[in-house]
Amino acid sequence: MNLHGVDIYIWTPQTPDLPKEFGKFKLILISNRGTRVYPPPAPDMDLLDWPRARFLSDDVVTDEEVDALVHHLTGLGWRWTKCQKLFIKDGVNQFSQPY
Repeated sequence: MNLHGVDIYIWTPQTPDLPKEFGKFKLILISNRGTRVYPPPAPDMDLLDWPRARFLSDDVVTDEEVDALVHHLTGLGWRWTKCQKLFIKDGVNQFSQPY
């Protein structure tokens, strides 16, 4: 398995305006309650205060690169509640896709 990204759960009552790129990472989506809300259009729904931001890379990334991304978001003032590393094995995503 190879590390390719991270889901970062951000503590905020609205859909966060996060950097679209950082290092090898690209912001692929933001979801809330399992439903994609970024990129638009987002469905009309009640939001929870901890949306998930998915950052992925086409290349293999290191733990240190994930740490740098999280540290960058913290430095921008975002509070996060948890992170989940995203792995790819034999070309197959080992993580789920949002609705």
